[in-house]
Parts: sequence; structure tokens; C-alpha cells
Amino acid sequence: MNLKFIFLLLLCSSIIVQAQQDKDSIKVNDEEITLQEAVDTALVNNPNLKAFVYEISSLEKQKIQAGLIPNPEADFEAEDFLGGKELIGIKGSQYTLSASQLFELGGKRSSRINLAETEIVSSRGDYELLKLDVIANVKSTFFSLYQIQKQIEQQRKFVELNEEILKTISERVKAGRTSPAEESKVKVALTNSRIELDRLQRSFSSIQAQLNSLLGTTGKNLIPATALFDSISVPPTREEITGNIEEIPSIKLLQNEVNIREAALELERSLAVPDLTVNGGVRYLNELKTNSFVAGVSIPLPFFNRNQGNIQAAEVRLEQMDAIKNTRRLNVIAQLNTAYNNLLSAYNNSQQLKNSIIPEAENAYEVTRQGYIQGRFAFIDLLDAQRTLFETQTQFLLELSDYYNSLIEIENITGINLIK
Repeated sequence: MNLKFIFLLLLCSSIIVQAQQDKDSIKVNDEEITLQEAVDTALVNNPNLKAFVYEISSLEKQKIQAGLIPNPEADFEAEDFLGGKELIGIKGSQYTLSASQLFELGGKRSSRINLAETEIVSSRGDYELLKLDVIANVKSTFFSLYQIQKQIEQQRKFVELNEEILKTISERVKAGRTSPAEESKVKVALTNSRIELDRLQRSFSSIQAQLNSLLGTTGKNLIPATALFDSISVPPTREEITGNIEEIPSIKLLQNEVNIREAALELERSLAVPDLTVNGGVRYLNELKTNSFVAGVSIPLPFFNRNQGNIQAAEVRLEQMDAIKNTRRLNVIAQLNTAYNNLLSAYNNSQQLKNSIIPEAENAYEVTRQGYIQGRFAFIDLLDAQRTLFETQTQFLLELSDYYNSLIEIENITGINLIK
């Protein structure tokens, strides 16, 4: 007998021995988790979100600083001492103790506060955008885990069917009604189906690890506990998705940046207004042994520096942000249209597969399987029917994947919760 053929039979036998171990892809310590539980856990545990809370807190503290007025200044002066003639020693000396206060004019303080407030609003918008990214990643990974789980269930059915066929063919070989070569073909098919099942189970474990990482958990065998993805609902209308572009988080984020630059321009304009310094105090005249009061004001004269350079730069940055916002708006509309077109295509294809193609493929496979067992069809016919059914079921899962991934993308762009 050919050595390669002997080796193949041994390989088939070794894998068949492990049948019972492969039948159960879900371990006894698996932990079921719903989509909402996964999202909630990720939002609580995500380290980037936690770090962002500190960023917002620091900006709130900066707002406090922005609202503080300048400190007063105390000043002490000694004059007319240790001189010559009449000013020898301290006989003719004068001592002045005074205080001064700078008064900010032009609305500088309110402009600083306004700028700090707009930065806080923008940072909160960044936080919400990061939350959408976290949610999208969790939902995408959760669905990938579900998809592999369904493929495992599908593949396990093929393994069980091949086991039944092998059992029937083996009995026919023992009875001398079928060639041993036919039994070998079934063993090879069974081996291939088990290899594919093993590959899917490894992929399942890998995606489990990814989901654990996103959720901030470790060592848990998480499995989807929802049948949410088993069916597809009618897609929302295009108008529902693109109806209010200005409320889309990424557009609002750029509007926040526009507000920041407007506030920065307002602050630069206020800095062009000179500040007033008022001082007052008491002076002691040692020679006369008496006190007197002193007072004064000072203000810079803006002959040369009126902060015009910084004002012009702030105006240019504001115009730049308006252009960036318009470009982002066009890009978002294009992304939404592409995602929505993919959504409609996946929906139509999945419905056709579910309602027409898959039932026909299942019927064809069952007829061929029964006919093969009865000896009316060749094994190649059975393999062809099995492959056709497997491909159509896999294609249905792929269309499901495209549908929900498109929904997830639309969710991430618009902030609308479409998958609950």
C-alpha cells in the first residue's frame, strides 16, 4: 500500500479520536455577556477615558486661574539719606510705604474666562468622540466574536454530518457493498472539516482576548449572550442619518475649535487695551517729623505696540478653521453616503441569501446526502453540495458582518445609537 495513503489514514484516525474533545467549543467556565454589558464595562474601565477625565479637570482648574485678578504690590522706599552737607546721616531722609494695584481694562479677565470655558467644552467634545471610538471598537469586536461563534456552530454541524456519513459508509464497507477507497474519502473530508473547526476555535480565542483587552478584563472566556445579530432590521432612511450634519460629533468638535479661536481673537484684541495702575501710600519726612500722602496712576502709551501682530495671526487662524470645518463637512457626508450604500447592499444580499438561496442549498445538500447514503450519488456530488451550502452560509455571515460593520461606522460618525 502507498506510504502516503497509510500516513493519511493514520492522521484521520488520530483526529477522529479527538472528536469528543472538539465537539464542545464553549468551556464550562465561559462567561456570557450582552452587548450593552460589554459597552458599559469598556466605558468604565477604558484607560484612555480615565486619563481624559483628568485633562478636563485640569482645564477646569485653569478656568479658575483665568478668573483671578492681579495681586496688589507693596513698595517701600528710603530717600535722601547718607548724603552730603544737610543730608548727612538720616536727618533729611524720607520713607515711603505704598501699594499699587493693576486694573485690567478692555475685558481681559472676561476674555480669559471665555477662552477657558470654550476649551473645556471642546475637551468634553473630545471625550465624547473618544467614547464613540471605544463603543465602536467594542461593538465591532463583539460582533466578530459572535460571527466566529456562528461559524463554529455551522462547522460543527458539518463535522457531525461527516461523522454520520463515515459511520454509514464504514458499515457498508464491512458488508462488502462499498469500496474501502470510498471510506477513505469520507475520512479525509472529516479530517478537513475538523481542521477547519480547530482553526475557527483558535480564532475565537484570539478575538476573546481582544475583547478582554477592550473591556479591561483578563482571563475571561467571554461569549456573546445575545441573539441580536441573528436577524437584520430594516435600515434607517438616508434622511435619518444625514438629516442634521451640524450635530455630528466630529463637526461639533470643529465648531468647538472655531469657538476657541474666536475666544482667542477676542483675548488678543483685549490685550491691545493698556492696563491702568493706581498707587497710593504714606511718606514720612524725618527732618520735619511729619507724614504726608502720595498717590499716582500710570498707563502705557500704545504708540508702537498695539498687539496688532497677534490680532492678525488670530484672525488668520480663525479663517483657517472655517475652511477646515467646511472640508470636514464634505468628507463626513461622503463617508456617510458610502457607509449607507454598503448598508443597503448588505441588507439586500442577506435577505436574498436567507429567504431563497440558503434554503435551496440546504435542501440540495440533504437530498444529496440521503442519496449518497443510499448509493444513488457519488461522493464528489456530496462534497459539491456540502461546499455549496457552506459557502452560502458563510456568505450570509459575511453579509451580516458588512451590515453591522456599516451600522457601527454610521454610529461612530453620527453618534446615533443604531445597535442596542
